Amino acid sequence: MPLNILPYADVPPSAKATFMGGNTLAFENLDWFSTDHWLTQGGCFAAVEEQRVKAVLSASPECSNAAWLRFFRAERDGYHGKYFHALLAEAKEALANMGVRSLFSLAPHDWLENLLEREGFRSYDTIVTLQRVSPLTEDFEPDPNIVIRAMTHRDLAAVRAIDLAAFEPAWQLNLASLEKIYHLSSWHTIALLGGEIVAYQMSTTAFDTAHLARLAVLPKLQGQGIGRSLVLQILDVFSETGTNSFSVNTQESNAHSLALYTSLGYKRDNRDILVMSLEIL
Repeated sequence: MPLNILPYADVPPSAKATFMGGNTLAFENLDWFSTDHWLTQGGCFAAVEEQRVKAVLSASPECSNAAWLRFFRAERDGYHGKYFHALLAEAKEALANMGVRSLFSLAPHDWLENLLEREGFRSYDTIVTLQRVSPLTEDFEPDPNIVIRAMTHRDLAAVRAIDLAAFEPAWQLNLASLEKIYHLSSWHTIALLGGEIVAYQMSTTAFDTAHLARLAVLPKLQGQGIGRSLVLQILDVFSETGTNSFSVNTQESNAHSLALYTSLGYKRDNRDILVMSLEIL
């Protein structure tokens, strides 16, 4: 029987429920939205055979030039490579029509890395995790020239502008993602210099662990201690509440960030995740 590729929205609800409730081979991207969210968005396609969903793939833009593979699920019948190829072809065409130049994907599993390589993806970078396993014991003395205050929802436009300036397309977040992090984070602050918002951070907590989810400084002011002040305040605030474990993710290629976190007592662990990319246009 032929394999049909359909927008996921066009699949009958009963077929969706059967597939999503089954024991599937699965990959999910480490973004801020759930699989259920991406199932309702454009860029989500299903491979259907004999009215049965065999696999589902979602790929959507994060910014105008870059998209990410959000998730891929397939029946465990040995044909996941076939399904992936057909679904990716449909997703690539849709992304190209939107003007997206590059598609990125995490590759935390060998089977997914093999699928991506077969489709022409190549190694792009590595996401690394760093941890600090002790609270801040010394007094935090803020730079008198830098004003750090709580971020408000009205600051998100300025935060988005900083994000665009600070990161290349692969690592930029759109306004919807930044707003999602804002609502999920337990501590979010901005740094002002001369009355101008020049940096921000958003952090999450779980039990006695704090995670720095996002940190960005305007490029023209990087290396002047602004990012360091934001991180030190995070350590200070959470240490006061009994937090004794701190984590952060960054790219292996981001030497500046790695140097900052290392200087503040963070150490790299062994949870590296390969990032792969494919040029579409």
